[in-house]
Amino acid sequence: MMTNEQAVLQAEAEIEKLKQAYMDHLNAVVIEIHENGVDLSLQDLLTCQKLGAKFFNFVENFVGNSGLLGAHANGKWVTGFAETCHSVLSAFVVHVNFLRSHSDTLKGALESPNVGAYANMQRMTKEYLPKDQWQQLEALFKENSLPTAGFEYAGAQDLNTTPKWQLITGLSVGLLFAFMVLVLAIFIPNPTSTQFFIFRGVFAISLAAIAAIIPGLLNVESRFQKFSIKATGAIAVFVIVWLLNPPALVGS
Repeated sequence: MMTNEQAVLQAEAEIEKLKQAYMDHLNAVVIEIHENGVDLSLQDLLTCQKLGAKFFNFVENFVGNSGLLGAHANGKWVTGFAETCHSVLSAFVVHVNFLRSHSDTLKGALESPNVGAYANMQRMTKEYLPKDQWQQLEALFKENSLPTAGFEYAGAQDLNTTPKWQLITGLSVGLLFAFMVLVLAIFIPNPTSTQFFIFRGVFAISLAAIAAIIPGLLNVESRFQKFSIKATGAIAVFVIVWLLNPPALVGS
């Protein structure tokens, strides 16, 4: 069975293969124009359009699948591939203008990209490349009346589904610890400072475990003595309970 890493390498090899096939044909027709001064045939232009679409579409589809293969976890790879997407999109503009310059020959056979064409590659460049770099590319697309949906609209965020066993375990542990602390609070109404320190720690953990299964997002920023604390989600609940000292508040 092929691993995700092998699948990515295979896709990259296929991209290079399709690019080479497209470039070989394009170079041949360009040489034909400059050296022999002949007009390109409809078949030459259709082949150029076909090979180009095959190359650009494959890269576009691979961008959509690369996240599923876990490739985005590698920072160097994803940055390098974003630069590849930038290069491919720039080549696409040249490709379209070349075909448009022969629109009289192509006539009704000239394909126009749809509104969402190559949006995945555009989002990739916008997310991982410097702002001025992708903005220049966006401006180039607009100048040539090409779709810019990927530059203008961010894709939906990935949904991380928490496994059922994790939810059940978190709830069970949280309720068990909370129950233990409540029982101890009844039987030890006046705990020592050490006991209170332990009770508060266990109680904070129990509430954080229960909060982990509750939908929503909680952000906390606080300063504790000389330290600055930032926390999110269940850890934020732990920080709130840990830093809050009810006896001290009542005493004051």
